[in-house]
Formats: sequence, structure tokens, C-alpha cells
Amino acid sequence: MVTLVAPQLLIKMTMETMKEQLATAYRVMPGGAFTTYVLDQEVDLVIRDAKGSRVYDVDGKEYIDCVNGSGPMLLGHAHPEVVSALRKAVECPSNFYLLNEKGIELAEQLVSSIPCAQQIKYGVTGSDATLYAMRLARAFTGRSKILKFEGGFLGGNDYALMSMNPPSPQPDYPTARPDSAGIPRVLESEVLIAPFNNLSVVEDIVRTSAHEIAAIIVEAQQRCIDPQPGFLEGLRAICDTHGILLIFDEVVTGFRLAWGGAQERFNVLPDLGTYGKVIGGGLPLSAVGGRADIMELANPRSPADPRKCFTGNTTCGNSVAATAGIATLNVLRRPGTYERLDEIGDRFRKGAAEIFARRGLPGQAIGSGPLSQILLTDVPVVDYRSSVSGNLKLQRQLMTAMVRRGALTHGKFYFSLALSNEDIDQILSVLDDSIASVLS
Repeated sequence: MVTLVAPQLLIKMTMETMKEQLATAYRVMPGGAFTTYVLDQEVDLVIRDAKGSRVYDVDGKEYIDCVNGSGPMLLGHAHPEVVSALRKAVECPSNFYLLNEKGIELAEQLVSSIPCAQQIKYGVTGSDATLYAMRLARAFTGRSKILKFEGGFLGGNDYALMSMNPPSPQPDYPTARPDSAGIPRVLESEVLIAPFNNLSVVEDIVRTSAHEIAAIIVEAQQRCIDPQPGFLEGLRAICDTHGILLIFDEVVTGFRLAWGGAQERFNVLPDLGTYGKVIGGGLPLSAVGGRADIMELANPRSPADPRKCFTGNTTCGNSVAATAGIATLNVLRRPGTYERLDEIGDRFRKGAAEIFARRGLPGQAIGSGPLSQILLTDVPVVDYRSSVSGNLKLQRQLMTAMVRRGALTHGKFYFSLALSNEDIDQILSVLDDSIASVLS
């Protein structure tokens, strides 16, 4: 039975105020939220429209968007070339499940562009991609454990949701702590935790557990913390010595830090890489890519093999999402793109540093490329524990003050190519005013 939405209801929905729509959201969804992140209630909002570097709430207020869908909208919103490609694609908005032209075209582009990828397999979310990568690593090596880094977010699957935000007192390494209820306790022993940027601890863990470790999985730029010189190279050497696979989670960094992602920017080649966000151009699409001998374990046509891995789901390779991805990558590959993205991020970080110094507030904007994060600490930030060493309550208040003043952020700044220098200067002005407000 098909239930149609009455025209009167559509009119009501478009005329509802923010307060009314938020009330509906809270009634029909836990916490009135799509995801696990929520704005403070005093600045909670419902977005109606977006264009370029701006989003607009249902009451018509304009915001400079520093969230950009938590990363997918690297070109900004409603880029004309993406919109044009999607208009044609949605004339047949079907999901075929089988091969389609756009899915193949995007796969070819990914393989030609991702340094480690000889082949790829699609997923829908970044969580799919990291799950598939860890599964392939366990099957390929015959080992069961995964080493990841404290504070790293690798998606919402049970293996990934370990020690992203461990409770105090923080456990000794390599003990893992689940970040959600409902994760089987038995999995805690299958995930080993090390501090980011600390090769010594990684070496100690591997020395005693190498025969059990299938993979080391790492965000090469963890959240917005850059790798220190030699760290990624050291992980590569450790993996090579002990027959461990190295996985880069590039769901955030892929096609953002460089055309070849973190692999190109930091010049280290993993065995597998995971992708999402940018490659779908704002629509749900992800991929895992890597060496052909590893990816062969996901070949559904291969003979019976006890190592064969299941990957895939109903909407893998969706033609509409692939169309958006192709259009997005076609814009990003143009000369000067990544120089401009670096310029945007550098302008923000330099301006933020000047503001913190002038205001006498311990704080810094960490990151590189078009990724940044405000942290209210003067401690050098090299890992998770140093990243949470500052005044977290004041930090949250500062982000809320920025939203109130028209700069939409959730604490991490995903800058888009649509931002002008004037936009960055306006964001910095909002930051300055917001600091004055929270300090008063």
C-alpha cells in the first residue's frame, strides 16, 4: 500500500518555523538528531537550503558553512557542474544492484588516482569501507587482531568503535575500550590501542603480539593531528618486518589533502585504503582499494577459497552517487585546486593564531590543508591525550558562540573550495567576537 503525502501537509511542512520543525524532530527521533553529534539546544537548527559556502535555516538565517556535511561537500553546496550531472542522472533515479556505466567509470578513476589501489570494491558508508578493509586484512594474513590509534575515528562498526574517546581514567596501552554500549566484550581483546605519533609504543605492542596482528589501521592525519616526521614511514617498516598489512583510513583525507590523498601528501604507501565523503560528491558512497592480491579475496567469481570475503550491499556502486562523485573529482583534478585548498586552511590557522595571542587565551588551530580544529590548549598536540588537555567546556562554549554568530561549525572545520578569502576573514572575525563573548 502506497501512502501519499497530502498537499496540505507539504504546505504545512514548508511553512513551519524552526521551533515547530525542531519539535517534530525531537518527537520522531531520539534527541531530535540524525547522527551522534548534536549542536547545543540554544543554537540547534534545521537547514532548508544551501549554495556555495552558505547554508540557510528554515527561518532564513544565513551561516558560513564550516561543517560541509562533515566533509563530503569539498566543492561547497550545489556546485553547478555537480548539479548539472545529477539533473541528468535523476531522470532514471534507479538502483540497479548489477554493474552500471557510472559505477564502472568512477571505479576506473579511483584506481588510476589512488596510489595504493590496483582494484577497488564499493560500500555505502565510510564504516563499510573500514569494516571491509579490516576483514580483508584478517582473511589475507590469517590473523585476527587489529592495531588502531587512540582518538582515531574509523567509523561506526564494532571493531572501529574502540578508544575513540576513552573514559577517564584512560586505560594503559594496548587495552581497548568500546565507545558504545552493545559491542560484544569479546571484541575488546581483538583490538589493540596505541597512541598516535608514538612509534616506541607501537613497536612494544608489535614485539609481543606480531603473530596475532593482521593490520595496523590509521588515519594518516588523525582527526586534524598531523603525523610527525618518520611516524608513517615507521609504521610501514614495522608492517613490512612482521607481515602486517598497513591500512590508511582516507575517508576524510582522500582527495582532500591532495589528489592522491594522504598517501601523496605524506609519501607513504599502505596496502589498503578506505574512502568515502568526497568520492560520493555528497551522496552515500564509499570504497576500499588496495593491492590486487588482497582485493582478490573479495572476488565473487573466484573458486571456493576459505579466505574469500563478503563485501557489498544493496546500493554499492549506485549510479546517481557515482555520477556525483565523477563530477566532483572532475572539478578537483584541475590545476591549482589543492594549492587553493592549502591557502584557505593556512589563512584560517594563521589568523586564529594571531587572535589567540592577542586575546591572551591558550589556544591553537591545528591541522593542514583544508582541515582544521580549534583546541584551547597551549600544549603541543601530537596525539589524543594532548588534544583533550585543554578547557573542553570552554571549547564547546566557543563553538556554540560561533554558530550563534553565523559560522556553522561542530568543532572541526571542513573548509570548502567555495570559500573566498573574505569568507575566511569573516569566520576569523566571528572567532574573535566569540572568544570575547565566552571570556566575558
